[in-house]
Amino acid sequence: MILKRGHYLAPSYQTYDFNDFLVGTTKYENPTETGVWHSHEKPVISFVLYGSNNEYRKGKEIERSGGAINYYHSHELHKNIYTKFPSKHISLEIDDTFLTKYGLTEASIELAVTKNHDARFTFIKLLNEAEISDLQSYNSIEMLFVAFLENSLNSKDDLLFPQWMLSVRDLLNDRWDENISLKELAEDVNVHPTTISKNFRTYFQCTLGEYSRKLKIDRSLDLLKSKQYSLTEIAYMCGFSDQSHFTRVFKSISGYLPKEYAKV
Repeated sequence: MILKRGHYLAPSYQTYDFNDFLVGTTKYENPTETGVWHSHEKPVISFVLYGSNNEYRKGKEIERSGGAINYYHSHELHKNIYTKFPSKHISLEIDDTFLTKYGLTEASIELAVTKNHDARFTFIKLLNEAEISDLQSYNSIEMLFVAFLENSLNSKDDLLFPQWMLSVRDLLNDRWDENISLKELAEDVNVHPTTISKNFRTYFQCTLGEYSRKLKIDRSLDLLKSKQYSLTEIAYMCGFSDQSHFTRVFKSISGYLPKEYAKV
């Protein structure tokens, strides 16, 4: 089965057409029979917002859960069996006109997706802009996507990371709910603070503070979806001093207010 531009197998989906590309969301609210072999007419980037599914492609089975991002060439055969509900994906279908405008190929898009380890907030912001859908949305989505591609293609592979920078990354991820000072971080990895400051953006395309805040907000996403905690509780659980600080940072990183994201 070949799905035409803007068409999906999900029982519930929404599309936002911006000519050069099309943003789509697919949602599986309840257990339903899935697993139809299909392909897409256009190249597609698929991002798992939440939920989980098992994908079958190129003779392999891969589990895809929240935060997973995949690239599919046009007419590339695959199937997905959903295992956790509700599940929601964000899709970006790319037209040849966009590739031509920026001198890109399908191979370069695929490489950018393969190398990217921080796609979640780009695609959440992209969805937010698509839902706003005003005269500025096309420019905003285009800028977000181009920046995503540039950051991915210019990012260094893990093999090129110095060991001390890998230690910095691991420490920040392990202690994501703490506010670790640059001095403490430098002492723990036995590197001068200036060395970390000068090199951090080269490897992570953001500042140390931005990276730490993203980790905290990333952890809050599932808590918001669970609807088990108040915003104040989530703020403290994720290492913020108060709810207002949490709300400001969440909005700046995702484009949504926390209560808005909980309803997505």
